[in-house]
Amino acid sequence: MKIGNDIYYVGVNDHQVDLFEGQYVVPNGMSYNSYVIMDEKIAVMDTVDAVIISESLENMARRFRNF
Repeated sequence: MKIGNDIYYVGVNDHQVDLFEGQYVVPNGMSYNSYVIMDEKIAVMDTVDAVIISESLENMARRFRNF
């Protein structure tokens, strides 16, 4: 999802996690709000947990396959 000029949301939802930060109960899971900034250099901000990294990489591959 395009957020602004050259800024894209590439986050994922994790419905398997039951505790946020290992201490707060999250019965519906949580969202990893990751963003990609396309500029002179490409930056990925606030990535995801290693358990769900493949879904995040798939999101980025679909979004940026033409770059």
